[in-house]
Amino acid sequence: MIITEAGTSPRRLTRLRGAVRGPVLLPSEPGYQPAVGGWNLNAVQRPAVVVQPVDAADVRAAVRWAGDHGLGVAVQATGHGSGRSCDGGLLLDTSRLGHFQLDPDRRRARVEAGVIWRDLVASAAPYGLAGLPGSSTTVGVVGYTLGGGFGWLGRRFGLSAHAVHAAELVTADGRLRTISRTRHPELFWAVPGGLSGLGVVTRLDIGLHPVPTVYAGNLYHRHDRLPDLLHFFADWSRTAPDELTAAVTVRRFPPTAAVPAPLRGQVLVALRGAYSGDVRRGARLIDRARSALGPAELDTFTALPTGRLAEVSADPVAPLPARSHHELLTDLSPATIEELVALAGVDSDWPLVMTEVRQLGGALRGDAETLSPMAHTVARFSLNAIGVTAGPEQDGIVRQHLATVARRMARHATGDSYLNFLDLDGATPERVRAAFTTADRHRLAALKNQYDPTDVFRFGRRLTKEH
Repeated sequence: MIITEAGTSPRRLTRLRGAVRGPVLLPSEPGYQPAVGGWNLNAVQRPAVVVQPVDAADVRAAVRWAGDHGLGVAVQATGHGSGRSCDGGLLLDTSRLGHFQLDPDRRRARVEAGVIWRDLVASAAPYGLAGLPGSSTTVGVVGYTLGGGFGWLGRRFGLSAHAVHAAELVTADGRLRTISRTRHPELFWAVPGGLSGLGVVTRLDIGLHPVPTVYAGNLYHRHDRLPDLLHFFADWSRTAPDELTAAVTVRRFPPTAAVPAPLRGQVLVALRGAYSGDVRRGARLIDRARSALGPAELDTFTALPTGRLAEVSADPVAPLPARSHHELLTDLSPATIEELVALAGVDSDWPLVMTEVRQLGGALRGDAETLSPMAHTVARFSLNAIGVTAGPEQDGIVRQHLATVARRMARHATGDSYLNFLDLDGATPERVRAAFTTADRHRLAALKNQYDPTDVFRFGRRLTKEH
Protein backbone atom coordinates (compact mmCIF):
# COMPACT_ATOMS: atom_id res chain seq x y z
CA MET A 1 0.00 0.00 0.00
CA ILE A 2 1.24 3.49 -0.85
CA ILE A 3 1.42 6.09 1.92
CA THR A 4 -0.35 8.90 0.18
CA GLU A 5 0.82 12.07 1.96
CA ALA A 6 4.39 11.86 0.66
CA GLY A 7 4.02 9.16 -1.96
CA THR A 8 6.08 6.85 0.23
CA SER A 9 7.04 3.59 -1.45
CA PRO A 10 6.83 0.09 0.06
CA ARG A 11 10.64 0.09 0.14
CA ARG A 12 10.64 3.14 2.40
CA LEU A 13 8.02 1.52 4.62
CA THR A 14 10.25 -1.55 4.91
CA ARG A 15 13.02 0.74 6.16
CA LEU A 16 10.69 2.10 8.84
CA ARG A 17 9.80 -1.41 9.98
CA GLY A 18 13.48 -2.24 10.16
CA ALA A 19 14.22 0.87 12.24
CA VAL A 20 11.68 0.30 15.05
CA ARG A 21 10.96 -2.66 17.32
CA GLY A 22 7.28 -1.86 17.87
CA PRO A 23 4.42 -2.58 15.43
CA VAL A 24 4.00 -0.51 12.24
CA LEU A 25 0.42 -0.55 11.00
CA LEU A 26 -1.22 0.43 7.69
CA PRO A 27 -4.96 1.14 7.26
CA SER A 28 -5.60 -2.34 5.81
CA GLU A 29 -3.90 -4.17 8.67
CA PRO A 30 -5.33 -5.60 11.92
CA GLY A 31 -4.79 -3.31 14.87
CA TYR A 32 -4.91 -0.09 12.85
CA GLN A 33 -8.48 0.92 13.72
CA PRO A 34 -8.15 0.41 17.50
CA ALA A 35 -4.89 2.38 17.43
CA VAL A 36 -6.32 5.43 15.63
CA GLY A 37 -9.60 5.59 17.57
CA GLY A 38 -10.00 8.32 20.15
CA TRP A 39 -11.97 8.29 23.39
CA ASN A 40 -14.36 10.70 21.70
CA LEU A 41 -15.92 8.65 18.91
CA ASN A 42 -16.60 11.82 16.93
CA ALA A 43 -12.84 12.20 16.47
CA VAL A 44 -12.05 10.44 13.19
CA GLN A 45 -8.53 10.44 11.83
CA ARG A 46 -6.88 8.55 8.97
CA PRO A 47 -3.12 8.48 9.39
CA ALA A 48 -1.17 6.91 6.58
CA VAL A 49 0.81 4.83 9.05
CA VAL A 50 0.74 4.09 12.79
CA VAL A 51 3.84 3.30 14.83
CA GLN A 52 3.45 1.80 18.31
CA PRO A 53 6.86 2.49 19.89
CA VAL A 54 8.16 0.32 22.71
CA ASP A 55 10.88 2.73 23.80
CA ALA A 56 12.32 6.18 23.16
CA ALA A 57 14.61 4.79 20.45
CA ASP A 58 11.52 3.78 18.45
CA VAL A 59 10.12 7.29 18.82
CA ARG A 60 13.39 8.81 17.58
CA ALA A 61 13.50 6.50 14.56
CA ALA A 62 9.86 7.15 13.64
CA VAL A 63 10.23 10.92 13.90
CA ARG A 64 13.39 10.90 11.77
CA TRP A 65 11.69 8.71 9.17
CA ALA A 66 8.64 10.97 9.02
CA GLY A 67 10.80 14.07 8.68
CA ASP A 68 12.87 12.50 5.90
CA HIS A 69 9.72 11.69 3.92
CA GLY A 70 7.70 14.84 4.54
CA LEU A 71 5.07 13.35 6.85
CA GLY A 72 3.61 15.19 9.79
CA VAL A 73 3.65 13.45 13.18
CA ALA A 74 0.87 13.20 15.78
CA VAL A 75 0.95 11.58 19.20
CA GLN A 76 -1.84 9.69 20.97
CA ALA A 77 -2.01 7.53 24.08
CA THR A 78 -5.63 7.28 25.28
CA GLY A 79 -7.22 9.50 22.62
CA HIS A 80 -8.55 12.17 24.99
CA GLY A 81 -8.45 15.71 23.62
CA SER A 82 -8.66 16.02 19.84
CA GLY A 83 -7.75 18.81 17.48
CA ARG A 84 -6.58 18.73 13.87
CA SER A 85 -6.80 15.12 12.71
CA CYS A 86 -3.70 13.20 11.69
CA ASP A 87 -4.91 12.57 8.14
CA GLY A 88 -2.16 11.25 5.89
CA GLY A 89 0.51 11.57 8.57
CA LEU A 90 2.34 9.30 10.98
CA LEU A 91 0.55 8.61 14.26
CA LEU A 92 2.65 7.60 17.25
CA ASP A 93 0.44 5.45 19.48
CA THR A 94 2.37 5.61 22.76
CA SER A 95 0.11 3.23 24.69
CA ARG A 96 2.90 0.61 24.89
CA LEU A 97 5.13 3.05 26.81
CA GLY A 98 3.44 2.11 30.06
CA HIS A 99 6.26 1.89 32.61
CA PHE A 100 6.57 4.13 35.65
CA GLN A 101 8.66 4.31 38.81
CA LEU A 102 7.75 5.73 42.20
CA ASP A 103 10.22 7.37 44.55
CA PRO A 104 8.10 7.78 47.72
CA ASP A 105 10.95 9.30 49.73
CA ARG A 106 11.41 12.14 47.24
CA ARG A 107 7.70 12.27 46.43
CA ARG A 108 8.39 11.81 42.74
CA ALA A 109 7.15 9.62 39.91
CA ARG A 110 8.81 8.93 36.56
CA VAL A 111 6.18 8.07 33.95
CA GLU A 112 6.40 7.04 30.32
CA ALA A 113 4.13 8.48 27.66
CA GLY A 114 1.50 5.73 27.79
CA VAL A 115 0.89 5.61 31.56
CA ILE A 116 -2.69 6.35 32.63
CA TRP A 117 -3.57 8.08 35.88
CA ARG A 118 -5.48 5.09 37.28
CA ASP A 119 -2.30 3.01 37.54
CA LEU A 120 -0.20 5.80 39.02
CA VAL A 121 -2.93 6.77 41.53
CA ALA A 122 -3.27 3.16 42.73
CA SER A 123 0.48 2.77 43.19
CA ALA A 124 0.98 6.08 45.03
CA ALA A 125 -2.01 5.71 47.38
CA PRO A 126 -0.41 3.17 49.81
CA TYR A 127 2.27 5.78 50.53
CA GLY A 128 -0.31 8.48 51.25
CA LEU A 129 0.77 10.30 48.09
CA ALA A 130 -1.30 11.79 45.29
CA GLY A 131 -0.67 13.22 41.86
CA LEU A 132 -2.92 15.84 40.29
CA PRO A 133 -5.26 13.93 37.95
CA GLY A 134 -8.44 15.38 36.53
CA SER A 135 -11.98 14.13 36.90
CA SER A 136 -11.19 10.84 35.12
CA THR A 137 -8.24 8.55 35.87
CA THR A 138 -8.48 6.76 32.49
CA VAL A 139 -6.70 9.74 30.91
CA GLY A 140 -2.98 9.54 30.13
CA VAL A 141 -0.66 11.29 32.58
CA VAL A 142 1.60 12.86 29.96
CA GLY A 143 -0.98 14.20 27.51
CA TYR A 144 -3.12 15.55 30.32
CA THR A 145 -0.13 17.29 31.90
CA LEU A 146 1.03 18.81 28.61
CA GLY A 147 -2.39 20.49 28.33
CA GLY A 148 -2.28 21.77 31.92
CA GLY A 149 -4.05 19.32 34.18
CA PHE A 150 -6.83 20.84 36.28
CA GLY A 151 -8.32 18.52 38.92
CA TRP A 152 -9.90 18.36 42.36
CA LEU A 153 -6.64 19.20 44.14
CA GLY A 154 -5.86 22.09 41.82
CA ARG A 155 -6.64 25.13 43.94
CA ARG A 156 -4.24 23.88 46.62
CA PHE A 157 -1.44 22.45 44.45
CA GLY A 158 -1.91 24.00 41.00
CA LEU A 159 -1.96 22.41 37.58
CA SER A 160 -0.32 19.07 36.93
CA ALA A 161 1.98 20.96 34.56
CA HIS A 162 3.30 22.89 37.58
CA ALA A 163 4.44 19.60 39.17
CA VAL A 164 6.84 18.60 36.37
CA HIS A 165 10.50 18.41 37.37
CA ALA A 166 12.02 17.03 34.17
CA ALA A 167 11.09 15.44 30.85
CA GLU A 168 12.52 13.53 27.92
CA LEU A 169 11.65 15.11 24.58
CA VAL A 170 12.23 13.87 21.02
CA THR A 171 12.45 16.93 18.81
CA ALA A 172 11.83 17.16 15.06
CA ASP A 173 15.45 16.34 14.26
CA GLY A 174 15.09 12.98 16.05
CA ARG A 175 17.26 13.99 19.00
CA LEU A 176 16.32 12.87 22.52
CA ARG A 177 16.80 15.70 24.98
CA THR A 178 16.46 15.57 28.75
CA ILE A 179 15.00 18.91 29.78
CA SER A 180 14.71 20.52 33.21
CA ARG A 181 15.13 23.90 34.86
CA THR A 182 18.89 23.60 34.34
CA ARG A 183 19.04 21.62 31.07
CA HIS A 184 17.46 23.24 28.02
CA PRO A 185 15.48 25.60 30.30
CA GLU A 186 13.64 27.26 27.39
CA LEU A 187 12.25 23.91 26.26
CA PHE A 188 11.42 23.03 29.85
CA TRP A 189 9.46 26.27 30.17
CA ALA A 190 7.50 25.51 26.99
CA VAL A 191 6.70 21.79 27.26
CA PRO A 192 4.63 21.42 30.49
CA GLY A 193 1.36 23.16 29.71
CA GLY A 194 2.33 23.98 26.12
CA LEU A 195 0.88 20.78 24.63
CA SER A 196 4.29 20.27 23.05
CA GLY A 197 4.07 21.15 19.43
CA LEU A 198 7.84 21.03 19.92
CA GLY A 199 8.27 17.27 20.03
CA VAL A 200 7.25 13.95 21.54
CA VAL A 201 7.45 13.66 25.32
CA THR A 202 8.53 10.10 26.07
CA ARG A 203 8.87 10.57 29.86
CA LEU A 204 7.91 12.98 32.62
CA ASP A 205 9.26 13.29 36.15
CA ILE A 206 6.46 14.71 38.29
CA GLY A 207 6.03 15.61 41.92
CA LEU A 208 3.54 13.92 44.24
CA HIS A 209 1.80 15.40 47.27
CA PRO A 210 1.17 13.99 50.77
CA VAL A 211 -2.64 13.87 50.70
CA PRO A 212 -3.84 10.48 51.97
CA THR A 213 -7.45 11.57 52.60
CA VAL A 214 -9.87 14.21 51.36
CA TYR A 215 -13.37 15.24 52.36
CA ALA A 216 -15.19 14.96 49.06
CA GLY A 217 -18.46 14.14 47.36
CA ASN A 218 -21.71 15.56 46.01
CA LEU A 219 -24.87 17.16 47.40
CA TYR A 220 -27.44 16.16 44.77
CA HIS A 221 -30.62 18.23 44.56
CA ARG A 222 -33.61 18.38 42.22
CA HIS A 223 -33.01 20.07 38.88
CA ASP A 224 -35.26 23.01 39.85
CA ARG A 225 -32.81 23.92 42.64
CA LEU A 226 -30.15 25.09 40.16
CA PRO A 227 -30.70 28.84 40.89
CA ASP A 228 -30.39 28.20 44.65
CA LEU A 229 -27.16 26.25 44.27
CA LEU A 230 -25.58 28.80 41.93
CA HIS A 231 -26.43 31.77 44.17
CA PHE A 232 -25.12 29.94 47.23
CA PHE A 233 -21.98 28.84 45.36
CA ALA A 234 -21.25 32.39 44.18
CA ASP A 235 -21.11 33.69 47.78
CA TRP A 236 -19.73 30.61 49.56
CA SER A 237 -16.81 30.23 47.15
CA ARG A 238 -15.56 33.79 47.77
CA THR A 239 -14.24 32.89 51.20
CA ALA A 240 -13.44 29.22 50.55
CA PRO A 241 -9.85 28.25 51.42
CA ASP A 242 -7.52 27.05 48.70
CA GLU A 243 -7.76 23.52 50.09
CA LEU A 244 -11.26 23.38 48.58
CA THR A 245 -11.97 22.94 44.88
CA ALA A 246 -15.72 22.94 44.25
CA ALA A 247 -18.27 23.08 41.44
CA VAL A 248 -21.97 23.19 40.64
CA THR A 249 -22.94 20.60 38.06
CA VAL A 250 -26.11 19.78 36.15
CA ARG A 251 -25.91 16.10 35.30
CA ARG A 252 -28.05 13.67 33.31
CA PHE A 253 -27.67 10.09 34.53
CA PRO A 254 -28.40 7.06 32.33
CA PRO A 255 -31.05 4.58 33.51
CA THR A 256 -28.57 1.76 34.07
CA ALA A 257 -27.87 -0.51 37.01
CA ALA A 258 -24.35 0.92 37.38
CA VAL A 259 -25.87 4.23 38.54
CA PRO A 260 -27.06 4.47 42.20
CA ALA A 261 -30.86 4.13 42.40
CA PRO A 262 -31.55 7.74 43.57
CA LEU A 263 -29.69 9.07 40.48
CA ARG A 264 -30.74 6.53 37.87
CA GLY A 265 -32.37 8.15 34.83
CA GLN A 266 -32.53 11.54 36.57
CA VAL A 267 -31.40 15.06 35.76
CA LEU A 268 -30.04 16.49 39.00
CA VAL A 269 -27.94 19.43 40.09
CA ALA A 270 -25.08 18.99 42.55
CA LEU A 271 -22.73 21.00 44.67
CA ARG A 272 -19.58 18.92 44.48
CA GLY A 273 -15.98 19.19 45.48
CA ALA A 274 -12.98 18.04 47.46
CA TYR A 275 -11.30 19.50 50.53
CA SER A 276 -7.64 18.45 50.79
CA GLY A 277 -6.85 19.74 54.28
CA ASP A 278 -8.00 18.62 57.72
CA VAL A 279 -11.03 16.38 57.23
CA ARG A 280 -12.92 17.87 60.20
CA ARG A 281 -12.52 21.38 58.81
CA GLY A 282 -13.70 20.15 55.42
CA ALA A 283 -16.78 18.60 57.01
CA ARG A 284 -17.62 21.87 58.76
CA LEU A 285 -17.28 23.73 55.45
CA ILE A 286 -19.72 21.37 53.73
CA ASP A 287 -22.03 21.54 56.75
CA ARG A 288 -22.52 25.23 55.91
CA ALA A 289 -23.76 24.16 52.48
CA ARG A 290 -25.99 21.47 53.95
CA SER A 291 -27.55 24.00 56.31
CA ALA A 292 -28.07 26.65 53.64
CA LEU A 293 -29.43 24.34 50.93
CA GLY A 294 -31.51 21.97 53.04
CA PRO A 295 -31.80 18.20 52.70
CA ALA A 296 -30.28 16.75 49.55
CA GLU A 297 -31.74 13.99 47.41
CA LEU A 298 -28.42 12.23 47.95
CA ASP A 299 -25.43 13.33 50.03
CA THR A 300 -22.19 11.49 49.20
CA PHE A 301 -19.71 13.77 51.00
CA THR A 302 -17.43 11.76 53.25
CA ALA A 303 -13.81 11.28 54.24
CA LEU A 304 -12.45 9.55 51.16
CA PRO A 305 -9.05 8.04 50.32
CA THR A 306 -7.52 10.38 47.77
CA GLY A 307 -7.07 7.44 45.42
CA ARG A 308 -10.88 7.39 45.04
CA LEU A 309 -11.29 11.04 44.02
CA ALA A 310 -12.52 10.04 40.56
CA GLU A 311 -15.79 8.99 42.25
CA VAL A 312 -16.65 12.66 42.78
CA SER A 313 -17.13 13.28 39.05
CA ALA A 314 -18.07 9.70 38.10
CA ASP A 315 -17.13 10.40 34.48
CA PRO A 316 -17.90 7.72 31.90
CA VAL A 317 -14.91 5.54 31.11
CA ALA A 318 -16.09 3.88 27.88
CA PRO A 319 -15.59 5.77 24.60
CA LEU A 320 -18.62 7.72 23.39
CA PRO A 321 -19.44 10.37 20.77
CA ALA A 322 -19.43 13.83 22.35
CA ARG A 323 -19.38 17.56 21.64
CA SER A 324 -18.39 20.24 24.11
CA HIS A 325 -17.91 23.94 24.71
CA HIS A 326 -16.08 25.75 27.45
CA GLU A 327 -15.56 29.29 28.70
CA LEU A 328 -13.70 30.94 31.56
CA LEU A 329 -16.19 33.09 33.46
CA THR A 330 -15.26 36.41 35.01
CA ASP A 331 -17.58 35.80 37.96
CA LEU A 332 -20.92 34.32 38.98
CA SER A 333 -22.83 37.58 38.94
CA PRO A 334 -26.64 37.59 39.16
CA ALA A 335 -26.75 38.18 35.39
CA THR A 336 -24.39 35.24 34.76
CA ILE A 337 -26.49 32.99 36.97
CA GLU A 338 -29.68 34.07 35.19
CA GLU A 339 -28.12 33.14 31.85
CA LEU A 340 -26.91 29.76 33.13
CA VAL A 341 -30.36 28.92 34.49
CA ALA A 342 -31.93 29.89 31.15
CA LEU A 343 -29.51 27.54 29.37
CA ALA A 344 -29.45 24.57 31.77
CA GLY A 345 -32.33 25.02 34.22
CA VAL A 346 -35.40 22.87 34.66
CA ASP A 347 -37.48 25.03 32.32
CA SER A 348 -34.89 24.97 29.53
CA ASP A 349 -34.74 22.43 26.73
CA TRP A 350 -31.35 21.21 27.97
CA PRO A 351 -30.03 18.39 25.72
CA LEU A 352 -26.63 17.78 27.33
CA VAL A 353 -25.25 15.24 29.79
CA MET A 354 -23.33 17.80 31.84
CA THR A 355 -22.96 21.51 32.42
CA GLU A 356 -20.42 22.34 35.12
CA VAL A 357 -19.27 25.58 36.71
CA ARG A 358 -16.03 24.96 38.61
CA GLN A 359 -14.13 27.26 40.95
CA LEU A 360 -10.72 28.57 39.85
CA GLY A 361 -8.13 30.65 41.71
CA GLY A 362 -5.70 29.60 44.38
CA ALA A 363 -2.61 27.82 43.11
CA LEU A 364 -4.17 27.40 39.65
CA ARG A 365 -3.03 30.93 38.86
CA GLY A 366 0.57 29.78 38.81
CA ASP A 367 3.71 31.82 38.96
CA ALA A 368 3.84 34.67 36.45
CA GLU A 369 7.05 33.24 34.96
CA THR A 370 5.49 29.81 34.43
CA LEU A 371 3.68 28.97 31.20
CA SER A 372 -0.06 28.70 31.90
CA PRO A 373 -2.47 26.94 29.50
CA MET A 374 -5.28 29.15 30.80
CA ALA A 375 -3.46 32.44 30.12
CA HIS A 376 -2.95 33.34 33.82
CA THR A 377 -6.62 34.20 33.70
CA VAL A 378 -8.47 36.51 36.09
CA ALA A 379 -11.55 34.28 35.70
CA ARG A 380 -13.06 32.97 38.94
CA PHE A 381 -14.87 30.01 37.36
CA SER A 382 -14.70 27.65 34.41
CA LEU A 383 -17.75 26.54 32.43
CA ASN A 384 -17.73 23.18 30.68
CA ALA A 385 -20.75 21.91 28.72
CA ILE A 386 -20.80 18.42 27.19
CA GLY A 387 -23.36 16.56 25.13
CA VAL A 388 -23.50 12.99 23.84
CA THR A 389 -24.36 12.79 20.14
CA ALA A 390 -25.85 9.37 19.46
CA GLY A 391 -26.86 9.85 15.83
CA PRO A 392 -27.12 12.77 13.38
CA GLU A 393 -30.32 14.23 14.84
CA GLN A 394 -28.91 14.41 18.37
CA ASP A 395 -25.64 15.73 17.01
CA GLY A 396 -27.50 18.63 15.42
CA ILE A 397 -29.44 19.38 18.60
CA VAL A 398 -26.30 19.35 20.76
CA ARG A 399 -24.32 21.48 18.31
CA GLN A 400 -27.11 24.07 18.20
CA HIS A 401 -27.34 24.23 21.98
CA LEU A 402 -23.56 24.58 22.39
CA ALA A 403 -23.56 27.39 19.82
CA THR A 404 -26.22 29.12 21.90
CA VAL A 405 -24.12 28.62 25.04
CA ALA A 406 -21.12 30.17 23.28
CA ARG A 407 -23.13 33.17 22.06
CA ARG A 408 -24.99 33.90 25.29
CA MET A 409 -22.11 33.32 27.69
CA ALA A 410 -19.55 35.36 25.73
CA ARG A 411 -20.31 38.60 27.59
CA HIS A 412 -19.78 36.83 30.93
CA ALA A 413 -16.44 35.31 29.89
CA THR A 414 -12.88 36.64 29.94
CA GLY A 415 -12.09 35.46 26.42
CA ASP A 416 -9.33 33.17 27.72
CA SER A 417 -9.35 29.41 27.12
CA TYR A 418 -8.22 26.37 29.08
CA LEU A 419 -6.29 24.09 26.74
CA ASN A 420 -7.46 20.69 28.00
CA PHE A 421 -11.14 21.65 27.62
CA LEU A 422 -10.73 22.33 23.88
CA ASP A 423 -11.85 19.40 21.75
CA LEU A 424 -12.66 18.71 18.09
CA ASP A 425 -14.10 21.79 16.31
CA GLY A 426 -13.78 23.73 19.57
CA ALA A 427 -9.98 23.44 19.32
CA THR A 428 -9.64 26.18 16.73
CA PRO A 429 -6.32 28.03 16.45
CA GLU A 430 -8.07 31.10 17.86
CA ARG A 431 -9.22 29.26 20.98
CA VAL A 432 -5.82 27.61 21.40
CA ARG A 433 -4.11 31.01 21.15
CA ALA A 434 -6.49 32.33 23.81
CA ALA A 435 -5.05 29.78 26.27
CA PHE A 436 -1.82 31.80 26.46
CA THR A 437 -0.85 35.39 27.07
CA THR A 438 0.37 37.34 24.06
CA ALA A 439 3.96 37.32 25.33
CA ASP A 440 3.91 33.59 26.03
CA ARG A 441 2.33 32.89 22.65
CA HIS A 442 5.12 34.71 20.81
CA ARG A 443 7.73 32.96 22.94
CA LEU A 444 6.20 29.57 22.05
CA ALA A 445 6.14 30.51 18.37
CA ALA A 446 9.83 31.46 18.43
CA LEU A 447 10.70 28.08 19.98
CA LYS A 448 8.55 26.34 17.37
CA ASN A 449 10.47 28.05 14.58
CA GLN A 450 13.75 27.07 16.24
CA TYR A 451 13.06 23.42 17.03
CA ASP A 452 10.48 22.48 14.38
CA PRO A 453 10.96 24.84 11.42
CA THR A 454 9.31 22.43 8.96
CA ASP A 455 6.28 21.92 11.23
CA VAL A 456 6.67 18.17 11.66
CA PHE A 457 4.34 18.26 14.70
CA ARG A 458 1.45 19.85 12.81
CA PHE A 459 -1.58 18.01 14.18
CA GLY A 460 -3.75 18.17 17.29
CA ARG A 461 -4.50 21.27 19.38
CA ARG A 462 -1.88 23.69 18.21
CA LEU A 463 -1.01 27.31 17.63
CA THR A 464 -0.74 28.50 14.06
CA LYS A 465 2.81 29.42 13.14
CA GLU A 466 3.55 33.04 13.93
CA HIS A 467 6.36 35.07 12.37
